[in-house]
Amino acid sequence: MGAIALAALMMTATIPAWAADADPVVATVNGKAIHRSAVIKAEDAISQHGQVPLEKVYDRLLDQLITEQLVLQQAEKEKLEHDPQFKADMAEARLQVLQRLYLTRRVDADIPESAVRHRYDETVAKAPPKEEVRIRHILVADEATAKAVIAALKSGASFADEAKAKSLDPSGKASGGDLGYVSRDRLVPEFADAAFKLKPGEYTQTPVHSPYGWHIIEVEDRRVAPPPSFDKVKGQIRMELAQDDIKKLIGELHENAQIKRYNLDGSPMSEKPKH
Repeated sequence: MGAIALAALMMTATIPAWAADADPVVATVNGKAIHRSAVIKAEDAISQHGQVPLEKVYDRLLDQLITEQLVLQQAEKEKLEHDPQFKADMAEARLQVLQRLYLTRRVDADIPESAVRHRYDETVAKAPPKEEVRIRHILVADEATAKAVIAALKSGASFADEAKAKSLDPSGKASGGDLGYVSRDRLVPEFADAAFKLKPGEYTQTPVHSPYGWHIIEVEDRRVAPPPSFDKVKGQIRMELAQDDIKKLIGELHENAQIKRYNLDGSPMSEKPKH
């Protein structure tokens, strides 16, 4: 297993700890209790692909846990824990758990919070400043409609009202065309070139054409983008540090071990020189 894969496995190993009085029974299956912590653990697994409110998936997760418990109880009735395949799988699982535990302990010792903070500070200090504009925009299907919108704006119409009434962008209808602060690299070139030429309070005097249609763009503000907060990125930074640490650790283990390699037929393989 590679160092990065081991790091990913290690980082997903944390299981919430619940005090007994905060972990009520949420179901019983033939007298066997299922606690809320089991539902939380199952919810954590699906939340890796986007935050899902527990209330929305609770019934489904509880049904899943009940089904798993029913299958487990039936397997135990058939004494499958004595099956050779079960014993082989458990032996393999033991190896993986031991690897993960060792790496987790080493990384926890090698990468305290202060190391993560130091890497964050270094990254922020080295990051080049990135300008952002806060924009509103109206998307229409053809140039004639775009020119009519610009004429309405020149006559005093509200940009937000025009976006709500005429924009083909669904988000524009809901927010009056407000896209918030965006950097140049998040925009298609035609849109970015027009937007970043405007000063706060200005809008494009001629329609802007892009592969998505015809745009009218208004800039409300310009700023240098603030860095992401430490809390927002510390998990990613810690993963990067963990990958580096595990790579270094595995290199040291190889360096200090006596390793002999053999070919598929069992014959000795030429030794790799140590670096």
